[in-house]
This record gives sequence, C-alpha cells and structure tokens, in this order.
Amino acid sequence: MQAASTQYKDHMKSKDRLRNQTYIRVTIGLINQEAQASAYIPSHENYAYYSSFKRPLENYEVQELYATCDQDYTPVDGSMYFLPRTRADVVLNQGIVSKELMGPVEIRFPIQHDIKGLTLEFGKAFPVDFIVESDNNTVEITGNTVGHFVTEEIFTGATFLRFTPSRMANGQSRFRIHKITMGIGIYFDNQQILSATKKEHISPIMEELPTIDFNLSVNNKDRAFDIENEESSVNFLEIGQGITVLYGQELDDGSVEWLPGAKVQLKEWSADDEEMSFSASDRFDYMDGTYHKGLYRPDGISLYDLALDVLSDARIDSRTYWIDSYLKSVKVVNPMPVVAHKEALQLIANAGRCILYQDREGNIFLKSSFIPAMEASSNNETYFSHAGSVLDKSPKMPYAMTTQNYTSVTPTRYFLPRQEEGVIYLNTGYVSEAVAGSDGSFAFNPTIEINLEASFKCFGLNLEFGSNNPLEMVFHAYQDGELAEDYTVTDLTATKVISHEFEEFDRLILEFTKGYPNNRIVLNNITFGDRTDYVFEYGHELTKTPKGTQLTKVRDLQIIRTLYNQAGENKELAKEIIVVTATDNRYTFYFTNPAYDLSCALTTPEGGQTATIIDSSNYFATVEVIGVTGTVEVSVSGREYTTAKTKVSRQLNPTGSMETWENPLISDVVHAANIADWIGDYLKSDRQYDLQYRGEPRIDANDIVFLENKYVPDLLLRVYEHTLKFNGALSGTIKARRDMSNVAAAKD
Repeated sequence: MQAASTQYKDHMKSKDRLRNQTYIRVTIGLINQEAQASAYIPSHENYAYYSSFKRPLENYEVQELYATCDQDYTPVDGSMYFLPRTRADVVLNQGIVSKELMGPVEIRFPIQHDIKGLTLEFGKAFPVDFIVESDNNTVEITGNTVGHFVTEEIFTGATFLRFTPSRMANGQSRFRIHKITMGIGIYFDNQQILSATKKEHISPIMEELPTIDFNLSVNNKDRAFDIENEESSVNFLEIGQGITVLYGQELDDGSVEWLPGAKVQLKEWSADDEEMSFSASDRFDYMDGTYHKGLYRPDGISLYDLALDVLSDARIDSRTYWIDSYLKSVKVVNPMPVVAHKEALQLIANAGRCILYQDREGNIFLKSSFIPAMEASSNNETYFSHAGSVLDKSPKMPYAMTTQNYTSVTPTRYFLPRQEEGVIYLNTGYVSEAVAGSDGSFAFNPTIEINLEASFKCFGLNLEFGSNNPLEMVFHAYQDGELAEDYTVTDLTATKVISHEFEEFDRLILEFTKGYPNNRIVLNNITFGDRTDYVFEYGHELTKTPKGTQLTKVRDLQIIRTLYNQAGENKELAKEIIVVTATDNRYTFYFTNPAYDLSCALTTPEGGQTATIIDSSNYFATVEVIGVTGTVEVSVSGREYTTAKTKVSRQLNPTGSMETWENPLISDVVHAANIADWIGDYLKSDRQYDLQYRGEPRIDANDIVFLENKYVPDLLLRVYEHTLKFNGALSGTIKARRDMSNVAAAKD
C-alpha cells in the first residue's frame, strides 16, 4: 500500500463530509510530474497585472488574447479583446507576462528536482535569443524561430528556472510564457481527461503473470490530436513510450497531496472528433524474448543468481529491478525450460515463494511473500535473560529483582537462583544487563537485534513489557545491510501497540535510549504482523454490499518434483546446411529436449576447416566455423537427459478436489514441501470477495485490508485484483481472497 500522510488518510476516511477535489495527471514522455505539480511563480509584482500565475503551470491553453501596445503585437482585425483596467476584471488566461519590456520570468520549486528537458509555449511574440538559468546549468538559445519551443537540456538539482530574453521576434515586446512543461512529451490533467482506468492483478502464488492495464480517454473536440494533423503532438507518440500517472487529493487545508499512480508503456492510441483514447500496459508485456540458457547444475544455483541471469539475458537495466536477497538461500539444480523471459521470472518467483510485480515507479520486484522466520538475540542481556524467546508469544515467568519499585509481594514472582553452572532458569523474555540511572539514561543503551529469513513489510507491532516499562526507544530498520529507517517512540506503556508503517526490513534493532529510573529493561514479547490500517466499512467506504463466494475446497495438493538423469546415449541432435561469410561465421542450433556432452562436426570437412562450440546450454549450441566461405553442413551431437516425476502431497481438507502443481525447477523434497505449505495455505483460504468502493489510489494489488463483517471481527482479505476508475471523481472495485495465514490480525 502506498505511503501517505496522516492528513491524507484522515481526509479520505472522513465519514462526516464529501471528499475534496481529486486530481489526475498523465504524462506521455519524460515529464517530471512532481516538479510540475509543485512549481510556482514568486514575486508577482514583477509581472503585468493581467498575468496568470497558475494556469501556465497547469496545462491550460491560451486561446484568446488581450490587445497591448507591444511592438507589432496587436492586429486591427477584431481577434483581440480590450485590456481591462484592473486585475479584478481580468478573465482571459494570458500566461505569464513580464512587467517590463523583455523582462525575465522566474519559476521556483520548494525542493530540488532533476528536469530532463523543457517544453514551452511562447505564443506569437516569441523570443529569438534568450537564456535559461538554473542552479547548476545555464543554457543560451540563439536564433529561435518558433513559438513552440522544446529543449532536451538537463537541469539537475534545480530549485529555480529563470528565462531572460535579449531579442524578441516582434521587437520591443513583453516576454510571455503561455504554458510550460517540465520535460518533453504530452501532458494531460483534469482539464482534458474524460476518464482513466487502472487495473492491477497479482496472483499471491504466481499462478499467472502480474498485469497492469491502463486506459485513458481525453477530450479531442478541438481536434488537437487528429492523426492527420502534422503539427499535432500525437505524432510524438511511439509504441512502448513511457506513461506516468499521478493522483492528487485536495486536503482540508487546501493543499494537494500527490501520490504516484503507475509507470506503464504505451500500447496503442486512436482518435475521433470527440475524444482520443490511449491504452498502456506493464513492462512484462514487452518481455517476450525467449530464454534458452537453461542448464542442469549438479551443485545448484541460487534463485537469486538465476533471476540475475534471466534479467541480464532480457537486457533489463540493473537499476530498474530489485531481487530479494532471501533468494540467495534457495538453490535449484534443474535447468530453466525454454520460455519467455517474463515466464522464467514467474517460475523463479513461484519456486522462491515470492511475488513478481512492477512497482509504481516501473521497477521490477521479486519479493518474498510469506511471513519469514525470525530470530532475536542480544549481546547485553543479563545471565537469566532469554532474548530469543521474545518472539515465541509464550507467557513469561518474572523473577523478583532488587531494582527500584519493581517487585510486588505477590505469589506470581519467583525467587531468582544464584548464577551457577547448570542452573536452568525460567522463561523470562529479555532482561537487560544494564540498569538505568536515576535519570533513566544508560552508559551503553541496551539493544535487541531481530534477524529475518527474508525481508518483511510491517504495519506496526505489539510490545509487552514487564513492570516499569522503559520511557523511550528507537527502532533501527535495515534492508540488505543499509539503514532503511530510524523510528523513535516516547510514549511507551506496559503493553504498547506501535501503529507505524515501517519501511521494509530484514533486520530490526530495538535500542532502548531511556529506561525507568534505576530499573533494567524487561521485554516479554514482540508480536509482528503483516498489519494494515485500511478497513472497508459498510455505509461509508463500500458503495455496495460485498459479494462473497465459497470456492471449491481442495482435499489434497500434490507438488510434482522433476528429477533429471544422465542416462541417454550419444546421438545426433541437429544437422543443418548453413551459409558462412567472412563477417558471419557463427550459427546457433536450438534443441527441443535438454541435452549435455555436446560436440559438433562438419559433415565433409576439407583441409583447415573446423567447427567449434563456443557457447552452449542444455537447449542450444553456438558453433563457430573456421576456414569456410559459402555453404557447409554442420551437425551437433550429444546426450539427452531423461526425467522422472515424483510427488509431495499435503492434505488440506477432509473432502474436496485434488490439485496438482508443477514447477519444472523443483526437484528437492524439502523444497517441494515448503512450496506445498505455501500454496496449501493459500488454497485453504477458499472464500473470495468482490467489493465496490469509493476508490483509493493508495491500494495496490497484493495489499491486505480489513473488511467489516458481522460474524468475523477483523476479517482479513488479500487483494489480488484492483481496478481504480476516474471520471472527475474516484471509484474502485476489488477482488480479494480471505487471508487465513498466521498473520497477526490486529487493527490499528
């Protein structure tokens, strides 16, 4: 679920009033939407009183002009309007107009932005020579001949853009900017967009590939996007071009909070005299190349390295994907079959109990999709402490201690044995060696470290302290060795619910910075859960009562293991007549069945002619021919693997159907058992819900949410399909499955 401010959440969940205006911005090309949305014009007194200061930044067109006394600007043909005397009477959008002749125009941003290119509409009075300045770049333009100006210059770390003309096309004239776009491309917002629909689908067990489909319809009544109009920006469009979607919500204080919606790729577009339609999809839709490099590895290869090889073979930029480091611990020996790159990633995700998806920035993620095993430890606990037991949720047995005001005279306290060899202590949870001073401070702050099998997204946790809870602590969350977040908590109580949306982490350090005066830190239990603060409620969030469906029960789940054997006889696998030239003397043979011990030969070699395999896998061999020009026959020989199938079964219900699941990468019996447990937990959750609701840009496919239910308090659902529609206001539909995994079902 997309992170958002508390003000945003409160506004979207308010039951007392309607939501304020919702905004949407869609860019086709390279436009910095964040910079566009936050740009503003300072020092309004430096500009003509009839200037517009917001519309040039919000994609409004200048359609009608006021007559002014600029040189060679105003025609006497009735096409312009008389200029009002006061600003209060100005109704026409004139863009930004400098107060002085050839005066500068400055645009500012509240934070630094990298702006890749600019698109400006100057109108009929355009500058011929001018300068564009920013914090780290100055660009001098000479000889401009058009009112529609585009530059591909990059302005890095910009907090301002200043445009200063030195020569205008019409002589002595005020400088005007009718419209400016922070980037190069086409840009639509509420003014042009008629409707927009984003549909996401993610299977929690990778039964099929994830998808994102985006459809956009914009107003074309002025025929600005006529495909026969050579000057139309529609000619800028290309298949596969990037599309960026941004959602905005006006808050109670009048500000607008912007959330990234999606980054997708253009598939097709069409236009008539009323509207223009666009459709786009995710990156996986274009990853249709074939992976032939499958290789049987007796010593195994980690799914992490296998995923790297697939992504490298697909020529995916390493800066645009992230692979869970947990996959380094999962090894397979079987070769990847000949499949499309996207299907290879799907097989890896399933074999690693992961989900494959594209995030809102267009990056590919392979992320674990189970609650990971956790281990707690501490290097500063006292001799009767058991830091590792804080995760087991078991009742703790408190010892009487001599720290200040800690021990009550009740039968629930136990006498502490002396520290001697062989003494077995009660299950106490974590007790620090350090004792806080009279002001609650420590010479060295006590810490507990929790290491996770895989990365984890946590929407809060519960802490259960002993008597005299500490006063302050800091959570240090790490991901792949890098600090992801520091979060300080000061209002601790004996049982504390930490309602915070933590960054994803695979290591968490709890540092106690202030304890109860003259006391140790005593922490009995920590309870994690894939928690959520989002609740679908009747009569408010939901616009129609939920439709629940009881799915067919599964009695048994069988996971197929595929075992490879090297028992085949050497035989000819392929033979072809190829054409060899001085610049192209290599040829690749592809095999239907996996093979090994490959060799090649020329059928009728002559003196000095050779053929050598220079690259191969179990499914291909690339042969290099030396000493030949023209046609030659080459054969490739080898042995084919034989395979055997066996099963690992898990019973899910006393009655129902039998399901079979086969992933060709799975061979090990323990691996198959883990997959059976993972998929089995999903299939046991055999209730599906269809929801119609008000629409929320924060929600992603695979999010978990609560659903108000009369019979089951805090009914937990996992979203697998989410459709968000915009037609001036938001609405949404969701398909979700009951989540009955061992998730802590506690609502914030």
